[in-house]
Amino acid sequence: MDESMQRKLRDLGRAVFEAISESSEVSEALDLIRAEGYALSMQLNCKKEPTEDPEEPAVRALPEAIPEFRIDGQDVTFLRSIGIDPTRRMRRRR
Repeated sequence: MDESMQRKLRDLGRAVFEAISESSEVSEALDLIRAEGYALSMQLNCKKEPTEDPEEPAVRALPEAIPEFRIDGQDVTFLRSIGIDPTRRMRRRR
């Protein structure tokens, strides 16, 4: 990794640490961990992803997932109360 990227990661790490340490909840949690005798550290790393065209950034296709459809008794009751019967068979279109 070149020096420029190492500097960017150090800057990012510093910015992230400053952002989370401003929270009183985070500060309290960090103090409790330190009181137990633990030393905390944060590490950021990156790697260059291969691209097909050096001029174009790589675009990853998301895997196609079939959404799961579930309906329970409360759903059926609600749908019927607004005039929809999900148990009725659909008519064929001509």
